Amino acid sequence: MKSGLQQLILICALQLVCKTVFSQVIEPSREPDTVKYIPAIEEQEPIYDVVDEPAEFPGGFTALQKYQAENLNYPQVALENGLQGRCYLQFIVTNKGVITNIEVKRGVPDCPECNKEAIRMVKSMPQWMPGKINGKPVRSRFILPVTFKLN
Repeated sequence: MKSGLQQLILICALQLVCKTVFSQVIEPSREPDTVKYIPAIEEQEPIYDVVDEPAEFPGGFTALQKYQAENLNYPQVALENGLQGRCYLQFIVTNKGVITNIEVKRGVPDCPECNKEAIRMVKSMPQWMPGKINGKPVRSRFILPVTFKLN
């Protein structure tokens, strides 16, 4: 068995070694990282609220109205309760015409099911013609009113 003094010296030496090893500061490499996450170029492009040529549903406004009439399903709860109104959806049309970031800016009062149905209908849309600035396709914001009206 070791004497108390030997144990004390051994513990102090061990603490000194551990302190030296674990307190070393590892400096970050000054070289650039070789692997970095770089978002897609499209995600880095700005989103425009005002463009020279606004994004457009294929076939124009008349085709959009027809699409809505054929693809919007009136929620049963809204029919049963006689709920009507207009839902305003905001979304981004990418420079490739893909619809992303759909959100309800103002929904149908007392009818969250109507808002969900409007989102579902927009998600099912085909690609749009993107908005343009100086003839170049850009990401742009679009607000679409979706009307729920009982006949």
